[in-house]
Amino acid sequence: MKFKTTLLIISSLILASCSVDNEPINDEITANLFTAVQGDPGTTTSNTTIHTTDLFAGQTIDVGTVTVEVSPDDDVIVTYETDGDWQIDETHLYIGPLGDLPTNGGGNPKIGQFPLSNTHTGGTNNFVYISTTLAAGECTYIAAHAVVTNTTTGQNETAWGDGDPIGGNSWAMMFEVCN
Repeated sequence: MKFKTTLLIISSLILASCSVDNEPINDEITANLFTAVQGDPGTTTSNTTIHTTDLFAGQTIDVGTVTVEVSPDDDVIVTYETDGDWQIDETHLYIGPLGDLPTNGGGNPKIGQFPLSNTHTGGTNNFVYISTTLAAGECTYIAAHAVVTNTTTGQNETAWGDGDPIGGNSWAMMFEVCN
């Protein structure tokens, strides 16, 4: 009983000593890891495009592109953009070393554990993530996943930025970019 009382007192002191930040949370910046921007943020001529690939839905349907740029500050900018009647419902993005890519025991990616993800409102055709830095001479892996819907037919598909197979028994893909 004495142990429980002591533990309760220590827990209370720790909680009382913590300060609460009353600043509102900015939904566009999460844990200072990335900025997410829905819609076209405008053309910035100072960014350098280092990779553009097709966004394939259902393995064979070209629904748009994934573009990777690097800013003058070496920030990685990844843009998902759909064409025609396709809209973006969800995005999941992994940027980093191949060995840190979240996968299950069978080698399939665990998109729910990708560090960058978002659910999008109807009609989203363009979405941008601004993430960690990529210095000159460095390379990193990117796995760009999306859920897309055709607004005319109602067809709903999973989509990946075209690249090399991740592994496992899925058609998930990734690609390497170097600055």
